[in-house]
Amino acid sequence: MGVDVYERIWRRFVREGRLEFGGYMDPNWRNGHDRSASFIVPVDAQGLRERLEPLREALRPFPFVSLHPDHFLHITLVMAGFAAEDPGKTGEIPRDRIAELGERASRALSGFEAFEVRLEGLNAFPGAAFVEVHDEGRMERLRSVLCRNCGLKKPPGPPHLTLAYFQVPDGTPAPQALISTIERYRGWPVGRLLVDRVELSLLDLKRRYPPPEPLVQIPLRRANGASSG
Repeated sequence: MGVDVYERIWRRFVREGRLEFGGYMDPNWRNGHDRSASFIVPVDAQGLRERLEPLREALRPFPFVSLHPDHFLHITLVMAGFAAEDPGKTGEIPRDRIAELGERASRALSGFEAFEVRLEGLNAFPGAAFVEVHDEGRMERLRSVLCRNCGLKKPPGPPHLTLAYFQVPDGTPAPQALISTIERYRGWPVGRLLVDRVELSLLDLKRRYPPPEPLVQIPLRRANGASSG
């Protein structure tokens, strides 16, 4: 994904200067659901922690910032839906359909090679602060293959590593101090991440920052043709 896409996101954030209640803890987004299913790229924070910590320390003084713990860090590719025993509402998905999606994704990604991404640059949506993912569009292609083969709607916006949610009423003005803080770290290099597997995971929406529960793990192929699993 080109740098210009992230720059447009940043300029819009600065221009509009507003915040909103971000993330899965928003009761309006949850709409009474207990679990959501998503395809994600897991992120092992151990090798990134030293470079993530200055970003966390910079955001920590703002009382409305909810920082993600290491075990919650991941890159969402696409949400499959809200898990439901008896689906009836828009966006709900039955358990057997989730299992079917895992099988379809495994077949679709059987020839997809593992790749490396560069995590660099703090940025923000109205509801979250995130680290940009730079990879010459490979994460976007991975997302497109999943959506096309699983019949899922491709989400708007580029792939990103969410670092924190903003938890304020929608439309709250963004403090200039927050904008200035994020701007200081716009070019901050966090590190490199090997994308060698995709997970179809469940998230318990009733808990605060639960570890994603992997239902299906899909290894990507190494350059020599061997599976990373």
